[in-house]
Amino acid sequence: MNTSRRRTTKRWLTVVALGAITLTGCSQKPADRMDPAAAKPRSSSAAADKTDARSYGGKESAGPAEATKKASPSAPAGNSGTRWDGVQKSAVPTTVVKTQSPSTQTGTRSDSSEAAKDTSASTSRAPFAGTKQFVTIDKAWRTNGRTYLSVRPAQKKINTQFDTWEIIPGTGPFTTVPMAKNAQALLTVPVRHEVAGVSRAELLPYSPEQFVTLLNQLDSGLYDGIGYDLVFYGAGQVASLKSLYKP
Repeated sequence: MNTSRRRTTKRWLTVVALGAITLTGCSQKPADRMDPAAAKPRSSSAAADKTDARSYGGKESAGPAEATKKASPSAPAGNSGTRWDGVQKSAVPTTVVKTQSPSTQTGTRSDSSEAAKDTSASTSRAPFAGTKQFVTIDKAWRTNGRTYLSVRPAQKKINTQFDTWEIIPGTGPFTTVPMAKNAQALLTVPVRHEVAGVSRAELLPYSPEQFVTLLNQLDSGLYDGIGYDLVFYGAGQVASLKSLYKP
């Protein structure tokens, strides 16, 4: 009978031990199981951390967006075209200063050069070149096969009383001008000699050499009373000469 009791007692002890083991296993949590409270969203945890930090007088951590804003300094107010992508990029200026192109600078210099050329040309240009002049002649000569005249501008007007030309000599200096080799002198009396059957006022042609001879034969007192119409080539040479008839 004692043996039966021992066996019964052992069985009960075994059952109790197994029950205790079972209860202990059920109450124990696996290491990899997450408590629902621990699985709360990160935002709630971050908010709680912020609250805790504020409660202890600490500074709350900046969120990712705020950290990015703080890490990237804002663009200057004047440079609206500046972009910031972690590294500052060159600002695109809104105002473009136009330099004067190598081509504009050259135009200014060429204008000055042209002006200088014009000034030089005007100062070195042959007297009376390309013009028509009414003059008096006080001397004519030949040198090295060329004919030269000493001329001075004058004026002419009609004398209505005698129906003829009146010569008004100039007062400026005389200027030496060359005659072209093919120039023609058309002369009236008294510069030329009278020709039978030809009017004294009629123009007759003579060469430059003949004109020099005829002029030097005249009385020098008559020079201021005889006027000539001259036409000049562009190079300043006398192309044609006409004496003005005066009775």
